[in-house]
Amino acid sequence: MIMIKRYYLIAKKYFSLKVSDKKLLFHLFFSNLLRSVSLLLIPFVASKVVEFATIKDYKLTLICSIIFLLVSLVYVLFHHYNYVAYKNNSIFTHNKLQKLILNKVTLYDEDFTKTISTSYIVDTAFNDVGNLMKIPDRIFDSIGGLLNIIIALIILFSVNVYIGLLALVLNLIAIYALGFNIKKRDYYLSFQRKHQDDISSLMGQILDGDREIKAFNMEESLNNYLEKYKKVWRRNYFKTRKYNDNFYVLVPTILGFGKIGIYFILAFLILNGSYDVSILVLVIGYYENIQNEFTKLSDKLDEFSANSIRLGRVYKLLNYKTKNMLDFGDNNNDYIKGKVEFKNVSFMYEKQEILKNVSFEIPPQSFTAIVGKSGSGKSTIFRLLLRLYKANKGTILLDDDSIYNYTKEVYSSNVSIVTQKPFIFDMSIRENLNLVDSNHEHQIEACKRVGIHDYIMSLKDGYNTKLVADAENISNGQKQLIALARTLLSKSEVLLFDEVTSSLDINTSKHVMNILKDLKRDHTILMITHKPALMKMADDVIVINHGKLVGRGKHKDLLKDNKYYQILQK
Repeated sequence: MIMIKRYYLIAKKYFSLKVSDKKLLFHLFFSNLLRSVSLLLIPFVASKVVEFATIKDYKLTLICSIIFLLVSLVYVLFHHYNYVAYKNNSIFTHNKLQKLILNKVTLYDEDFTKTISTSYIVDTAFNDVGNLMKIPDRIFDSIGGLLNIIIALIILFSVNVYIGLLALVLNLIAIYALGFNIKKRDYYLSFQRKHQDDISSLMGQILDGDREIKAFNMEESLNNYLEKYKKVWRRNYFKTRKYNDNFYVLVPTILGFGKIGIYFILAFLILNGSYDVSILVLVIGYYENIQNEFTKLSDKLDEFSANSIRLGRVYKLLNYKTKNMLDFGDNNNDYIKGKVEFKNVSFMYEKQEILKNVSFEIPPQSFTAIVGKSGSGKSTIFRLLLRLYKANKGTILLDDDSIYNYTKEVYSSNVSIVTQKPFIFDMSIRENLNLVDSNHEHQIEACKRVGIHDYIMSLKDGYNTKLVADAENISNGQKQLIALARTLLSKSEVLLFDEVTSSLDINTSKHVMNILKDLKRDHTILMITHKPALMKMADDVIVINHGKLVGRGKHKDLLKDNKYYQILQK
């Protein structure tokens, strides 16, 4: 009962994810049921063939032989039906799970990676999801197998009580051995997977920090760390292997003894004239059916049980929540002008007050520079606007409505950011742009507006040029302009620029500045910057110091009257 309850809870947890289609599930279950029923008919028809052949009734023997072939053919057809149902359901479930994970990851706050590592997400989205799609099939396979075993046992009881009792007792012992060893195996497997994540995470960091490792000769120390993780992983791996091997050896051995016992009983009864050879074929056929179904059931339950750990990982990912995670609203008004307003906004992070009662209003089609010393709270303003955190106090508005009231589609398509080091995927230039807008005319228009089109066309493959390793085969300036073109394709009204010129050469910086002048004609631009040239160019400058707004105005006025701004210029 404990084992049944455990599998019931695993199944319940899986179906709570709601990643399956009811129609596809029905076909999977129905095809499995038909396959199991057709399989049960085979030993019965085979015994009839032997029975009529023994009494030399050739006509009935021929008829039963034809029926045997037809039943076998029906079984093959139902097996194929089950395969098609499994394939269709697996594709649907796999796509749905990966889509859910991708959507969930885009909603996470910046604290997420402190709780769950990147390697955990990647492994879960690929390996775990690839195995979870099998769970419905394994559930229905197990139900069909169990049903087959129960019916076969009833038939054995109807033939002979002692044979039925022997088969029942040995099956109960086999079920106990199976449940005990699977439970132990899964206990150690969960620890094995945890330490596997630790190893993957450290390996990823080693690859990322390759230069520092060589510079500071860290190889030996890092190998020592890896060896600690691997030692614990090995210990849990061999414990897992021990219990895994146990049920693969014990269960067939237990059921094998039963087959020997049944042969002795049948031999005795046939020699005494109680039964004929057809009963031997019937009993052995159904007992072998039980053996085969139990072996398959062991495999299915084993895989089902092992997948419970994968299910737990996916469940953890999809149900991750912190107080900082934000829900979207139902305002789907996409006619955004671009007015941004902070009203008495305060924000605390890890008990430290980052912003303190900040208020400002930014009109549409304007260019506002946000300046201040490092750690003053500038980036927090952007993080709040990007909904990575929620303000503890106050209100943040976009076109006079709270930013938390908009739908995900509307808000994410109207507020975009270009960072100091924008991320470019290992794809062609066109494929990177396709991720936002696949219209080629729009792409060319955006690239011309930021001044990168001519450069792209000078490349051998033009827009089909492959960008590798986060676009390391082009300059920082060209990468920045492609990222800017990608942002324009989003049709965002509010553009956030975070130190976009800090790593660019003088000529490219001037070019970006000219682009900003052009963009403010139809966008609201907010820029974090340390460059006086950009501060001079801005319509408005907001000065932040220790989380407070300590100045606002044009560059020349602030330079004259604001001591904080004067310090920044120096």
